[in-house]
Amino acid sequence: MSRDEIRNRCALENGITINCPGAIAFLEYLCLVEVEGGFVSPAESLNAMIGLKKDEKINKLITLTINKLIEDGIFDKDATGFDAEKGHLTIKRSAFPLAYAAIRNFLISANALDKDENGVISVPENYEDDWTSKLRSRRRKFTLEQLLRKKEEQSKRGLEAEEFVLKLEKKRLPSKSEMIKRISDFDVTAGYDLVSFKTEDSQNYDRFIEVKCYLGVERFFWSENESDVARIKGDKYILCLVDYEQIGKPGYLPEYIYNPYEVIFNNDQWMVNTASYRIQKI
Repeated sequence: MSRDEIRNRCALENGITINCPGAIAFLEYLCLVEVEGGFVSPAESLNAMIGLKKDEKINKLITLTINKLIEDGIFDKDATGFDAEKGHLTIKRSAFPLAYAAIRNFLISANALDKDENGVISVPENYEDDWTSKLRSRRRKFTLEQLLRKKEEQSKRGLEAEEFVLKLEKKRLPSKSEMIKRISDFDVTAGYDLVSFKTEDSQNYDRFIEVKCYLGVERFFWSENESDVARIKGDKYILCLVDYEQIGKPGYLPEYIYNPYEVIFNNDQWMVNTASYRIQKI
């Protein structure tokens, strides 16, 4: 059916005033119609709503709208909250971009959102479960995606830093370069990334290097296993701090901390924070 035909049919309905282009855009946004050129055709999901009662159709549209808004990620930032005094969930009016204003107004007119003061919109109690369940699902997925991206970026930087230090070690001791290795790929429990030698005369590995890459502020996370290995190996263990932004620049050398267990835990130069506590009932 053409847009013009839809507009004409709507105009013939008594008591109905409709923004035809806006309605079509709304249905297209919810994937209920397909628009190609000047023609609009109903999707299977819209045809499935034909037998529903009016209230059921509105509730279906509300559910689809809530799901689509949350999937679009417009509430991913600090857009939602809880008003403890009034006892209801809230959404900042600013969370809705201008392009979503009509959709916001539909939810308000359908009583799926309530107008409030100070630029805040509240969620009616009967729709709290719809909003919270979908937000919970989205944020779980979003948090996992963020975590995976962050870990991937950290892993990439860490690998580049390790390769950078490995090249420095091989250059430092060319006669032993074939024996100097990066072991972090196949021994994740070793507590260090590289095995090397103090001097050309060393007969056995006596230089164990844990590479820490940082951006900006010189800080890093040191696992319990890594610090335990550092304590055991003493001055054979080295923490190598690499400024990622300096890798590849002529003359740049990372910072080497020898016997880091003693240096870090018995030196005022370093501030050690416990990121979390392991709690066990005894």
